[in-house]
Amino acid sequence: MGIIKNIFLLACILILSCETNQQKEFVHNGQVKDVEIRELKRAPGGFLYSEKEFYLKAKEAILGTKILIKMKLSVDHSEGYINITAADNQLMIFNEISEDTEKRMLLLGPSIPKTVSLGDFYDYIETDVPFELKISYNNGELSYAINEKEIYTAQTQIPPAGMIMLRGYGCGLKIYDLVCNGKFKAVKEFYNRKFLLDRAQKSVSLAAELVKNDLNRPAFHFLPPANWNNDPNGTLFYKGYYHLFYQHNPYADEWDWMHWGHARSKDLVHWEHLPIALWPSVEKGENHCFSGSGFIKDNGKPILFYTSIGHENPEHWAAIPLDDELKSWQKHLSNPIITMSAHGEQFIEDWRDPFLFREGGNIYMVTGGHPRGGKGSIMMYRALNDELTEWKFLGIPFSGEEKNWECPNFFKIKNKYVLIYSPHNRVRYYTGIMDFKSNKFIPEFHGTLDNGITWNFYAPNTLQKPDGRRILFGWIPGFKEGQGWQGAISLPRDLSLDEKGRLVQKPVPELAKLRTENHHETNIHIGKYPKKIDLNLPQFEMLLKIAEPGTDNIGFRFNDENGKPFEIILTPNWFSFGEDKVSVDPVLDNLIQSVQFFFDRTVIEIFVNDGLLCTTKVVYPDKANLDFEIFAPTGKTTLEEIDFWQIKSIW
Repeated sequence: MGIIKNIFLLACILILSCETNQQKEFVHNGQVKDVEIRELKRAPGGFLYSEKEFYLKAKEAILGTKILIKMKLSVDHSEGYINITAADNQLMIFNEISEDTEKRMLLLGPSIPKTVSLGDFYDYIETDVPFELKISYNNGELSYAINEKEIYTAQTQIPPAGMIMLRGYGCGLKIYDLVCNGKFKAVKEFYNRKFLLDRAQKSVSLAAELVKNDLNRPAFHFLPPANWNNDPNGTLFYKGYYHLFYQHNPYADEWDWMHWGHARSKDLVHWEHLPIALWPSVEKGENHCFSGSGFIKDNGKPILFYTSIGHENPEHWAAIPLDDELKSWQKHLSNPIITMSAHGEQFIEDWRDPFLFREGGNIYMVTGGHPRGGKGSIMMYRALNDELTEWKFLGIPFSGEEKNWECPNFFKIKNKYVLIYSPHNRVRYYTGIMDFKSNKFIPEFHGTLDNGITWNFYAPNTLQKPDGRRILFGWIPGFKEGQGWQGAISLPRDLSLDEKGRLVQKPVPELAKLRTENHHETNIHIGKYPKKIDLNLPQFEMLLKIAEPGTDNIGFRFNDENGKPFEIILTPNWFSFGEDKVSVDPVLDNLIQSVQFFFDRTVIEIFVNDGLLCTTKVVYPDKANLDFEIFAPTGKTTLEEIDFWQIKSIW
């Protein structure tokens, strides 16, 4: 009897341990079941079709040790973009979005340790001819195939699991069938805070091992351990630490799946990576946690505000810490804090990126975007309660000339207000007066924040120190693709205003602790022959003081990664970087009198005339033969002093 009982128990265990897969047809001959769709219509030919933006999302997530996903699709010659998400991994197809965008196909996501370029989509399919995309997972191996032709196969340490979704625009997409085999769970039940954060953190840790020895990674600029980052967010000072949050895709070195990464510092110089702070709450309809700001409430407790993306319209959500070290966060129970309905009949397009500040006993928020039919603007709100969960829309204090504004910062320096905004081009700023009675901003000066190439500095965020200093951090994009990491954060900059209302930016003095032994020279004449600087590594700071009355041009030359000379030329009216030339704004009303030059492996930041002009550039140098020199493009220049330091890593 005992033997029979044991056999019976063993049989039960075997039955329970065997995975029971289901098959589900989410789309069949263009008919849909258990999916959410937008801008897709069923055509007589038995398919769903869209020529513009489209969205299809299954209401159930897929998981299990054996998964099979099959899609029958076709595309025409239209320009556009397609993102095919299968068990949370993404096949991204770019189809001639613009003249600057190559036709290409990328694979990325939680199960892909490093973004994979699969070449041109049209290497695998013909236009207007249906094709089958098959995605399978079995015994730890993930495989993608188009028309039975394998395009990717690899073992993965993070099993595929999660959403099934197609979204994008253009391409004349047709969806005939979407059939899946595996285990299924309602999306709202599948996703949770612990699963999403644990998986994101594991992905970053695995990728970090692959990139930690990459000598192209900056050494004294902050950047995440691996994968993508963009805008600095939520900068604040709390209990002895500066906290820096940032837009972060933990799953790839491409933009998507926006989380908030997190780090802290006691000195604005050395940083400690902390667990990822914010994650998209997929079960609540969130696809991304877009940019926002941090704030200390009147009770002394921090709160984060950000734009929640994935709903019919953007919403502004909040998060609060679960511990006093700010290592763990939870979404506020009152979310959404502000929705589009706050504006009444007015509709704000590209509405995002909240920034909070105090004035006259009140707490205010500004956001970016533009009113429908209008230009880039700031929208303003006033808090109605101490918890900052109720807000009143006050109107639009100011609009500019650009089509749209992102990432506004609005703060006071002495008796003037500074408005910094990112208009999908070089970051700009206004300084002037804010009349809170009429809710109008009156500008007095308009300038460019960073006088470099557009996509080497963008989307800055600021914090105020306890001593009143206003500190700015910017996003540095423009690194090579496919490195396993992308993006860095600028050196923290001290902000002030000069007597004309111009914004002055200086690297914070705390950075001086990274300097090694000083090399000092005086009275150097640069004319026919340049001044050579002996360097072992492009990781240094150099400070030049130019003899009175200054110079109208000065240049820096070094070898790029191809061994070719790369020149940077500075004048009071324009800067050039290799073949690129940009006008500076504001132009200097004096000659160039000082230059502070930071070179951090692949990032250059330059501050002219004590920070009246600054510029940022990403460039890949010849590390074995930098051949760095200072030269006078025209005429002669006398350097009264040169101070030079190799700079230590911040890690």
